Amino acid sequence: MLRSLILIVVLVAVKGDECVPRSFGADSIVCVCNSTYCDTITEPNLQQDQFSWYISTMDGKRMQLSVNNFSDSNETENDIVLTVNSANTYQTIQGFGGAMTDAAALNIRTLSNETQHKLLESYFGRGSTGIGYTFVRIPIAGTDFSTRPYTYDDVAGDLTLSHFNLVEEDDYKIGYLHDIKKIMSNPETLRIFTTSWTAPAWMKTTDSITWGTLKPEYYGLYAEYIKKFFDAYKERGIDIWGMTPGNEPVNGFIPFFTFNAMGWGPTEAANWSTEFLAPTLSAAGYNLVYMALDDQRFQIPWYIEAMFKNKKAEKLFSGTAYHWYTNTLFSPMRLSQLHDMYPGKFILMSEACTGSSPFEKEKVILGSWERGEKYVLDIIQNMLHWVTGWIDWNMALDEKGAPNWAQNFVDSPIIVMAKNDEFYKQPMFYAMSHFSKFVPRDSYRISSTGLEDNEDINAVAFLTPKQEIVIVANNKASSPIAITVKDETTDDKMNLNLPAKSFNTILYLAQQ
Repeated sequence: MLRSLILIVVLVAVKGDECVPRSFGADSIVCVCNSTYCDTITEPNLQQDQFSWYISTMDGKRMQLSVNNFSDSNETENDIVLTVNSANTYQTIQGFGGAMTDAAALNIRTLSNETQHKLLESYFGRGSTGIGYTFVRIPIAGTDFSTRPYTYDDVAGDLTLSHFNLVEEDDYKIGYLHDIKKIMSNPETLRIFTTSWTAPAWMKTTDSITWGTLKPEYYGLYAEYIKKFFDAYKERGIDIWGMTPGNEPVNGFIPFFTFNAMGWGPTEAANWSTEFLAPTLSAAGYNLVYMALDDQRFQIPWYIEAMFKNKKAEKLFSGTAYHWYTNTLFSPMRLSQLHDMYPGKFILMSEACTGSSPFEKEKVILGSWERGEKYVLDIIQNMLHWVTGWIDWNMALDEKGAPNWAQNFVDSPIIVMAKNDEFYKQPMFYAMSHFSKFVPRDSYRISSTGLEDNEDINAVAFLTPKQEIVIVANNKASSPIAITVKDETTDDKMNLNLPAKSFNTILYLAQQ
């Protein structure tokens, strides 16, 4: 039976607790949260003849919900038609998340206990209070988003690693990881993954924390250094799911690079991982998911292909992690090419942030819709090219994008305002919400066609484990656009008028 979804029949038009807006001019709006209040997201119990529609707009709507009825009338289709088909499934989705860096932990710590809880709950809560993050990325020792350059053993020549120690920032991060597990409805679903930005400077060819490669004579010792990190976190009750050999390995080949980095060529990374790292961790009882690269899209697929000439490495690594910083310069077809070369291995986007370009003078732009839109468009593009998950960078920074010892300040979905004991949810946070709230782990991307040549509307569709169809669509245009969504498996059809400059999530029950 053909059913048409008519938007004028609205059963509910609510939003949970409303966003408390604060404007920074020109449609730049954040939602303010404090110890007693934070906006939430309503989750109605849908019937088979209903669909929900969540809308966020540049002019201030945030996850505004309407619940609509199916109708038996046969409406005319709009000129723009998006066709979804849940019978055609692609990659399995692993989830969404962010990074608990030193900077994130230090900023969260400036808030009262109650406000800290609200912030972590906003990310990791599953009911109306949170957006269902299931990934946390944590660094091994320091990054640029630390207050100083450091590793866990900066005593030159310490061949026994007797001076290896966690730092105060680890106490905070470990505490928040335990808090996150308490917040999550099912803490077993949390996946913590890690990487090291650099070995101690004295193990490197340059005696520098900011560039250079690992001396071959220290390959075994550095693997022991990594094991000590795993041991220390395990003793504090934190189990780690996966890791990469090193963060942005190309940076380490740039003389006088400005923050923590160590170079790994693909052959060397493969050799160290298979002959030193994995055997050392495996012997200590750590059965990890290993991911290659952890660097930019322009290194796909050649870096992984070079690594996997080592057949032990091809067997060891379950997937590839990469960062978003050059995505606009290099085609997403590289991702599909990588998938086609290694279809049994996943692709994970492991780091993203705005404000990172040297051409962006304002590192934090409070309420920037444009930056939220960059997140949405990148997630859609990635998912359409076999990516299984999307991990943000710092979960919280201050209004300067700090602290960062290298002055490499950037923006964040949540900005902490310590002096008022409050935090701001930026459009980037809601960009993440439109996906992470509704597309849980073990969902599948499904076929969504018809918008390939459309310059204003971008969309991707999923089938969840609960047999719900989820469609996320973005309207870049400055005016509303009428669109018809057709479900090819059931002949269902809905006519939607996507608001100007909007993120949209449409959810309905798949036919049983």
